[in-house]
Amino acid sequence: MFKTVIAIFLIVFLWVFNIAKPVYAQDGLNHAKEIPASQHYLSQQLRQFVKGSAPSGKGIEYFMLPDGRDLSQIPADPQNPLTPEKVHLGKLLFHETALSINTLSPKHWQTSSCASCHFAQAGFGTNLAQGLGAGGLGFNEARHRDPSVPPTVLDKLDILVPSVLNATYQDIQPWNGRAGVTGPNGKDQNIQRFDMNRFGFLGIEAQSIEGLTVHRMATAALEPIPEYQQLFAAAFPDRPYVKAEVEDNTRAGMAISAYIRTLIANQAPFQKWLRGDETALSSQQIRGGITFFKSTCVQCHNGPSLAANNFYAMGFADHPRDLTGLNLGRGTVTQNPKDDFKFKVPQLYNLVDSAPYGHGASFASIKEVVQYLNAGVPQKKEVAYAGNLSGLLKPLNLNDHQVADLTAFIETGLRDPNLIRYVPNKLPSGLCFPNNDIESRQQLHCDPPINQEPDARESIVSE
Repeated sequence: MFKTVIAIFLIVFLWVFNIAKPVYAQDGLNHAKEIPASQHYLSQQLRQFVKGSAPSGKGIEYFMLPDGRDLSQIPADPQNPLTPEKVHLGKLLFHETALSINTLSPKHWQTSSCASCHFAQAGFGTNLAQGLGAGGLGFNEARHRDPSVPPTVLDKLDILVPSVLNATYQDIQPWNGRAGVTGPNGKDQNIQRFDMNRFGFLGIEAQSIEGLTVHRMATAALEPIPEYQQLFAAAFPDRPYVKAEVEDNTRAGMAISAYIRTLIANQAPFQKWLRGDETALSSQQIRGGITFFKSTCVQCHNGPSLAANNFYAMGFADHPRDLTGLNLGRGTVTQNPKDDFKFKVPQLYNLVDSAPYGHGASFASIKEVVQYLNAGVPQKKEVAYAGNLSGLLKPLNLNDHQVADLTAFIETGLRDPNLIRYVPNKLPSGLCFPNNDIESRQQLHCDPPINQEPDARESIVSE
């Protein structure tokens, strides 16, 4: 009798949860594809956790990213509306090495661009602990300081370069949130008075306009290039020319900002899964997603880009090249001790392309970050002494399998494999990009290899 009851229970259980039946799901091409019943069950679990993590009434659509070409669906600065012409111009300017004309060493003239530190192959971040603009040699992980010049002439950062992927979902920039006049900055009169916020722009626009000056770029070199004259006229009809004036640099920054807002990782497997392709995620990625959305991870990393406009002190160590003392993060901006050691929540897409991690580049892998957050013990003890350590940094009690699953979800489930679609084929200047130094030109195949004829050259963007 007991065996009969157990058998009936198993039959009912398997029937209810569809575990005993073949399961067919629609893939991205609307083709029916059989998937393991256990994976389908996991997928249904993840769907419930994702839905439960969205604000009331939003549903899983809350986490969906739009197509980068659908400008009407992309958040924009009211003072800088998105147009195809402006985005196209910004795409070129973002990669244009001709802009770097104010370098401190003549040998670095026209050798770097915005994309020197924010390039597609690194998820629009960089693969270095220290980003190098003018004065850097080589591309990607091979990039290094020019040893022939003193460090003082290098364009470098003493904090990890933040990715600009999905940046349109954060109103303020960068790590300490000093750029932008809305959100957390909206009521802070001190931040409102910052010179970079004088135009009243949102964070991306304010950061891009200031960045041209900070990184020693200017539009003077564009004036004699007819194609740029046409492109500026199309993007900004009220000022149908480009020269070397402050207003032209501002317009260039606005165009670059428009382009940055279209850098959206909507082809990541998780995004395909959100849109109904149940085959887009593996069982391990789904399990990792369940761990993510049922833990405290989603309390900070929320919304379409899995980021936030908020600041938290998670105890990460500072950058080893930051010799200014303790990096107080948000506290340096607000001058409020309660904000010391707090940094803006970063987005999570394509992180696997851009190690290291943390504002101080203190983690070599995503798994190290997951293990750190799982342990809940701060690297920088001063954060705890200051009383600002976030209450979210506490042991998550994940086992090794859950750590592996969560790592897989972030590394591969959130990776858009086709960011190269946002890179131009060539520049109006004809220069090599994203870098134009001698080592980069060889590595990017902009120059023919030694003892090879020029017609054998090939462009990296066509590979």
